[in-house]
Amino acid sequence: MSKEEYLKKLRAKIKKLPREEIEEAIDYYREYFDEAGEEDTKSVIARLGSPSYVASQILADFAIKDLDNQNSTTKKNVSAIWFIILAILASPIALPLVLVIICLVFTLILVCGVAILTFFILVVSLPISGLFSLFAGVSVIVQDWQTSIFFSGIGLISIGIGMLLFSPFLQFTKKTSSGIVKVLKRLLDKMIRRKEGI
Repeated sequence: MSKEEYLKKLRAKIKKLPREEIEEAIDYYREYFDEAGEEDTKSVIARLGSPSYVASQILADFAIKDLDNQNSTTKKNVSAIWFIILAILASPIALPLVLVIICLVFTLILVCGVAILTFFILVVSLPISGLFSLFAGVSVIVQDWQTSIFFSGIGLISIGIGMLLFSPFLQFTKKTSSGIVKVLKRLLDKMIRRKEGI
């Protein structure tokens, strides 16, 4: 395989990255080949490994590049999850192992997504039910003032609990998505180390 074929295959494997990241990676490996010279192209390819292997490293590194950043957002974490999944798919390993890993990854994402959705429904439904209860309490005030106070109190408590749970919901969502990214990164690192025989 020539240098240009190698770089073309590498570019195809990392095409999901932003353009500047692709160009930076391709320039880095082109310079790596140029420093070795034309006569050492085969030894450089042997040292680097297959384009799939290099692409999996590039995708994984891109996915966790901003993970330690304190301003990590849920959108960045979801994007990182998808890049790690792409890195796993780009690494050249046995097909059955890939299918098992894909099933585990999607199961993990599904379970965490359902937990987040359940928490979200709770956080949204409490204030809504509180508003209805408050409205019911106000509407029966002329008929029975004790019932009115009861429903109004329940409504205010529900609204308060819903508002108090909003901040923990955001923290839970960020921690969960960040945790998924870290687990997937460890999984990818373990697969890469196993392939290298470390």
